[in-house]
Amino acid sequence: MRCVRKKNVFYVPINGTTKKFPIITMPKAFVEWNLGQRLGFLEHMIGPAAGAPKRKSFGFGAHLPVYVTNNRPTSLFPANAAVKGSGFVAKEKYIDYYIEKFRCIIDDTNLRGEPSETAIAEARKIRMETIIEFYSNPQKIDFRCMAGLEIWPGVTSKNFKADPRVSVHFLGMPGHQKPARYHQWQIDCIWEEIKSDDPRFVFGRTLRELTLGKIGRSFVPGHIPVENTPIQGKYPSGWILWAIQARDKGLNMAGV
Repeated sequence: MRCVRKKNVFYVPINGTTKKFPIITMPKAFVEWNLGQRLGFLEHMIGPAAGAPKRKSFGFGAHLPVYVTNNRPTSLFPANAAVKGSGFVAKEKYIDYYIEKFRCIIDDTNLRGEPSETAIAEARKIRMETIIEFYSNPQKIDFRCMAGLEIWPGVTSKNFKADPRVSVHFLGMPGHQKPARYHQWQIDCIWEEIKSDDPRFVFGRTLRELTLGKIGRSFVPGHIPVENTPIQGKYPSGWILWAIQARDKGLNMAGV
């Protein structure tokens, strides 16, 4: 399905007619929750050395939402669901700055040989602080969109190309806040493919490299080293998901 973007509006052919999908900025409440979860996770990894206030609640749901895409008409079921890593992207005027910064940090903390646990911890600290600095400056982030890299090619990728509409569902479990609340957000988006020469692709790839050490394991717990993925670190493409509408689907356990 071919869609066209004109300025901040996508035009998508659906059932013989062309529909308009204006791009929005994601809600402040969603952005604050998502950034808070990411920062809490990163701070937890490096401890008090980050110098940032400790957060009582965090999880990885902010980075690993469920993508719901439309299956082909011949499929037995109408939709496909898959968990995909998703992140924010710097605004256009800041992308080159962050790409260069990330590359310098990667080079400076590239561990060789058989590094000690102390060396690994120090490298992790420097890398995580670099990511924290990015997420701590929301004025430099484009909150109209999210991005991902093609790491596990499959049905979702095929569905993207057949129908660019995708619903992204985020879930955050209750923390210590009162009243207790499940954070659930559905962000409905239009998919845009990006290739390896696109600065947004380079940004995402370089940011991901910050979490991967060349020591046979990831700096981030649960992050699978590239050698254990189908693409072996050679990402064939990536994507930008442009926000079209957002729905707060959270459940307030106090009934408010």
